[in-house]
Amino acid sequence: MSELQILFPEPVTVEVMGRDVQILPVRLRHFERYGKSASALVELFSHAGIQQINRYAEKHSAELRQILLDTTTLNRWQLWRLPATVSVQLLAEVIRVNSSFFGEALPAMVRALNGAQSSND
Repeated sequence: MSELQILFPEPVTVEVMGRDVQILPVRLRHFERYGKSASALVELFSHAGIQQINRYAEKHSAELRQILLDTTTLNRWQLWRLPATVSVQLLAEVIRVNSSFFGEALPAMVRALNGAQSSND
């Protein structure tokens, strides 16, 4: 029964500029946007430099705000007021937290599927 909690992960609370902010699990309707944002940020970190950070900001700032709106408890006004560096750090934390959700869920899914295949044999 405890594995069922993986299907319904609890939000994780982090502190952002003195305020508690919850990081929410990615919902299916946000999955494509999350994937694009996460990929862009991981690529940025692999080539991190001033030019790459500026290019990321130019191409992905609206995406960044939207995915943070979808995956945190911050509202639009709060997101507009966040410094860019804090926003990128927060997205990195959203990616880390959601990766752990997926990492916990995948082994349970494999076990469940293997059990289902064994019972059908």
